[in-house]
Amino acid sequence: TTFIRNGETYDYCYLETIQCLLEFCDHVFVVDAGSDDGTCEKIEAIDSPNLTLIKRDRKEWFDQQGTGRTKLCYFTDIALLAAQEAGYDYSFYLQCDEILHDYSYIPVREAIKSNIAGYLCKRINLWDSPYKKLKVAANRMPCSGEVVRLTQTEYRSYGDAESIAVPALDKRWVDQIVIYHMGFVRKREVMKDKVINMQENVFELGHHDPKLDLDSVFQPKFWFTEDELELIDVPLP
Repeated sequence: TTFIRNGETYDYCYLETIQCLLEFCDHVFVVDAGSDDGTCEKIEAIDSPNLTLIKRDRKEWFDQQGTGRTKLCYFTDIALLAAQEAGYDYSFYLQCDEILHDYSYIPVREAIKSNIAGYLCKRINLWDSPYKKLKVAANRMPCSGEVVRLTQTEYRSYGDAESIAVPALDKRWVDQIVIYHMGFVRKREVMKDKVINMQENVFELGHHDPKLDLDSVFQPKFWFTEDELELIDVPLP
């Protein structure tokens, strides 16, 4: 399951996310939250009988104003509900700036045999380039390094939809189920507007990070130095 809005405008890797899910899932449910930039058309062009695109009107996106981060939960949960109503036992939820590493496909299938409500997954935060990852303390990470994404379909997301809330959590597979967060290593010319949009229009913070105004394009070095990065240790998925 996943959801997207205006993936073309903000340079999300949503098509790669969807193709990734199609490689190891029985079916993929994608919610489009009222895109008006050609994103829907790109998804509709994917030729697969195992893909369902759920289109929601852009009014529904704007109707969530005032909900802040939980707006992301609202559309995430539409996809999760669709998976549940279709009769599937488990869902793997990816955000549309993420890819699950292909070496994790088999561990995902093996993990659910234990019939636990949810499973903890590792998330690698890429920074500066697709070949570098952050090596800073958890409280300095831009996004959580561990998330709950493989769960039984009856459960729903919480907070800003980084994870899904479950009553029982299996942590044994965390190092084998690995998500790569690509969100900060896309086009720098687009990244500034993307972050401002997330901070002001989605999270509704009322302001954006002033570091974004120091240059006309996104500059990773304003947040983390070179010695806070290290090369990824396996090929990209």
